[in-house]
Amino acid sequence: MGYVAFAQLDQVYRRLKSAASRNGGTGASTVLIFVSPDADAVCALKILVTLLKSDCIAHKIVPVAGYTDLSGANEDHVENNEELRSIVMLNCGGLVDLNEMFTLSEDMTIYVCDSHRPLNLRSLFNQEQIVFMDDGDIDDLPDLKKAVEELEFEDSDDDDDDENGADDAESEESEEELSENESEPDADGNAVDVGGEGMGKNRDRRKDGKRKEPPGVDAVQTPPLKRARVSSRRRRRREHQRVIAEYYAEGAYYGLSVAGMLYALAEQLGRASNDFLWLSLIGLSDQYLHDRVGHRQYLSLVEAAKNEVSRFNIKSSSGEDGDLDDSQSLLGESRNLRGRNDANRQLDPDNEVIRCDDEFRLMLLRHWTMHESLHYSVYVGTKLGIWKEKGRQRLTNFLVKMGLPHTESQQRFSEMSYPFKQSIKQKLIAVSPRYNMTEIVFPSFYKKFGFKGSVSAPDVVYSLTSLLDWGAEWIARHGTGSYADTGGTVAQLGSGMGRQGRDTSEVITGGLAGVGVGTRTGMAAVAMRAGDALPASASDDESDQSDEDAEDASRREERKKERAWVRNFYIAYDALDAFDLLYHGIHLAMSFQRALVRTGISILEKKLTQTFRNFQLTVLTGEGLGTGVSDSGALSDENDFVLFGRSPAHLGRLAKFLMEAFKEFKDKDLPLVIAALDESADTFLIIGYTGLTKRGAVRKNTFGPAFQEAAERTNARVKHDSFEASIMEVQKEDLGDFLDTLQSLMQ
Repeated sequence: MGYVAFAQLDQVYRRLKSAASRNGGTGASTVLIFVSPDADAVCALKILVTLLKSDCIAHKIVPVAGYTDLSGANEDHVENNEELRSIVMLNCGGLVDLNEMFTLSEDMTIYVCDSHRPLNLRSLFNQEQIVFMDDGDIDDLPDLKKAVEELEFEDSDDDDDDENGADDAESEESEEELSENESEPDADGNAVDVGGEGMGKNRDRRKDGKRKEPPGVDAVQTPPLKRARVSSRRRRRREHQRVIAEYYAEGAYYGLSVAGMLYALAEQLGRASNDFLWLSLIGLSDQYLHDRVGHRQYLSLVEAAKNEVSRFNIKSSSGEDGDLDDSQSLLGESRNLRGRNDANRQLDPDNEVIRCDDEFRLMLLRHWTMHESLHYSVYVGTKLGIWKEKGRQRLTNFLVKMGLPHTESQQRFSEMSYPFKQSIKQKLIAVSPRYNMTEIVFPSFYKKFGFKGSVSAPDVVYSLTSLLDWGAEWIARHGTGSYADTGGTVAQLGSGMGRQGRDTSEVITGGLAGVGVGTRTGMAAVAMRAGDALPASASDDESDQSDEDAEDASRREERKKERAWVRNFYIAYDALDAFDLLYHGIHLAMSFQRALVRTGISILEKKLTQTFRNFQLTVLTGEGLGTGVSDSGALSDENDFVLFGRSPAHLGRLAKFLMEAFKEFKDKDLPLVIAALDESADTFLIIGYTGLTKRGAVRKNTFGPAFQEAAERTNARVKHDSFEASIMEVQKEDLGDFLDTLQSLMQ
């Protein structure tokens, strides 16, 4: 089938539902969902699971962190699974040949919803059982489709000619010329044989190396017409391969968010809702905050989203600045309301209105003090140069020119005096251009959560991203509170995952086994679930001790990490329904951001970045970096840099901080390669970061193929397993040779 156009995405769900209905009502899972651990994919999963549960379609969720997980899932969940009919891939799988990765029965179909680009062209155009959900990109690739299809058609013609035995000698000679050194590059830029076995072999030499005797004259003479036809086919083949190679060589980039794709699917089914819309807005914000969509494209998508917001939400009559009121803050109390009517509206427990309004490039403004929000924001911090004494003085002057007293700037935003709070937006817009901050605001979205307050889509992204990295450990330490539980049953987080690590939640009577049923917003429930998860893993270790004794320490550590990240995934997933989990995610994000800025300042102060011709390089080994994150809870007693060797998401954000600083104060707009040591694994996590241009456009990332080639040339021990091609793990001892080779490749 190839792909489904954007205007017909509902056909994917209708086919999935139809396949499930033909299963005979056995109750077994007919749908398998692979999902990557990022905020966009988590939101897309929530939309899809809600649809499936409403239609009583049994399904299983398997979080996957990389291609190793996908390969293992084939044996565990796909191969010999007679009940399975549909596999859905959310933000994963688009870059590989899925037909080779999975053992599919005739009744199975894979549906790929992946924002990563480029896509694997074999999966896209030549597999009947693989269906891509198109966001409009695929329709713009007619030349590629023609190239792939004609290459495959020529190969099939060659096979037919060989089978029919027509003109054996002539066919052998001409096909040898065509096939020699002819191959189709795959998604990694490697050569992939497109002509079957025997292609590229030198048939003119015997095994002893001597040339074979030439065939008879009658067999050698080829009519001019046939020679012209062979030459034409050769030219076409080379042109098709050139088109394909150029597509892969352009580098990695991103399509529409997968949450946005699933919202479009629900809309076409006539089942869109305000909750689904909110999830799609979080997915869009995730892409924007992580530089996966350019500023102009983001503004265009926001304008389209405004129409959807108007459909489901009554416009607020309180004015556009209402979201800066402490009553609107996630962490603020409902105070200082503007009158009886406004108070009634704010305290309505059913008020879940979504509103579009300006958001500030001040990280978590509503949850921090004004001074902290300015200091720890990448945009403001790099513009002011806070790693220098002069820059810190500029920050103080900035607050003075805003007319904000020192006592107010040091107050948590929700506790600031109402008059100052209400004038923040006007004053920021007035003062920021004097400091070369002309884009201090950008359009975003907010959602009310009844009497609890409101939260912005970017704040949710920060919360989810942090929970995905460290949520289980943080909540196990801090998950106590007295909020009332609003309903739902509590299931042990580890019950479905303790022994298999990646194995997860199968729908049983409308709920997610191992995840819990209903909406849990009470901190008592949160603490119980997180607390139960950790002992569950410990008991598994004890019960399997005899088996564990036979394993080496590195394998045990790997299993421990595997269980941890899956727990983190489900806490982030539950946070979409649990206001208190968002609360903890925001506090965790604040701790991460403190560590990020401290580390960035250390790098800039100590000038630890080298500049080469085509990129910049920073290596974090921990020497002289970080002072310990005493206020972070989950990170206490550890150096700041430890976080970055284990978290691609936060290492990428550190790279963004450094690149923005270099643009402002060094006038350098080169990509950045940053490597951070993970002492527990004795490896370096490496990211190639390209960021945005000075005009806010997305750069395509070409580091993936370069990393792979550098590893091959040096025989470095690496793990290139991430769905992001520009992320790689390199053994500590091999880093030097790897970087030297990378430098020569990038010249």
